[in-house]
Amino acid sequence: MSTKAWPVLILFLCPPQLFSQKVVTTEGTAQVELTKTLSREQAESQAKEKAEINAIEKAFGSVIVSGNSTKIRNEQTGQEVKTNTVFSMIANTMVKGEVIQILDEKYSDVTGSKNINGRIEPVTEIRCDIRIKAKEIITPPPNFVSFPLACTNVRCQTTDFRNKDSLFLYFSSPVSGYLSVFLDDNTATSCLYPYSRMPEEFEGGVPVKADQKYILFSDKREFNYFPGKNIDVDLYELGTEKSQEINSLFIVFSKTPVNKPPLTAIKALEDKYSLPRSLNSEDFQRWLNSYRSHEKAGVEVSIINITITK
Repeated sequence: MSTKAWPVLILFLCPPQLFSQKVVTTEGTAQVELTKTLSREQAESQAKEKAEINAIEKAFGSVIVSGNSTKIRNEQTGQEVKTNTVFSMIANTMVKGEVIQILDEKYSDVTGSKNINGRIEPVTEIRCDIRIKAKEIITPPPNFVSFPLACTNVRCQTTDFRNKDSLFLYFSSPVSGYLSVFLDDNTATSCLYPYSRMPEEFEGGVPVKADQKYILFSDKREFNYFPGKNIDVDLYELGTEKSQEINSLFIVFSKTPVNKPPLTAIKALEDKYSLPRSLNSEDFQRWLNSYRSHEKAGVEVSIINITITK
């Protein structure tokens, strides 16, 4: 497991137009089969939702989860680019845009046939052609500062680590909220914070106070942020069996507690070591995106790549 961070994040007061949302006119189409259990009204509603998704994806690309990242695929070129965007949801599908106005919608019957258990049966599908105005979702940078450290002094800020280096993390936010930290090794995502033996009340994120400077993953007395509570701190040592590997830190800050993802138990290794609670990388991405698709959840994420060298 290894970690690497970007340089100190500097916050700027940016004018609102810098993050203004791009508005376009786009068209989409979709078909839904008319079955015995699906009324015409239901089929038209489903076809309309799918056509809206199709139109938005044509304009802004489709959202796909791949390994330890979420990507936007350009529907024209097929190119995939990693993204750190907040999404909206249509019919349980993540999209990178929102419908502003429906300019035109048309429905038509498409007839055909299909093979059912060796018999050719007639089929009718409801087709929806739609033209909409849509706006792209643009995500401003996170409103907090966080970076990895090789020691408990901010001058130890780094994203380059070696085998058996300790990992620490600096965090500060201008507003109060709840903090969770995860580390992904391209296969599994480990939960670093909340600590593994924290009480259940911290499952949805550890409370942090506005403007307080935090140094995490240290058991030194000056970094005890829970006076009066018996909190066991997890200490992290990075390591790799490769000559070098890149891991990703996910710093997740929310206005309110979140429902934690399903995590495996701690796995004991030889000697004093153990592996943190974890889940599959793609499952973590889906969990994270489920919150980022709901603007009211107020979830901000910073992704920091770290390098671990053997």
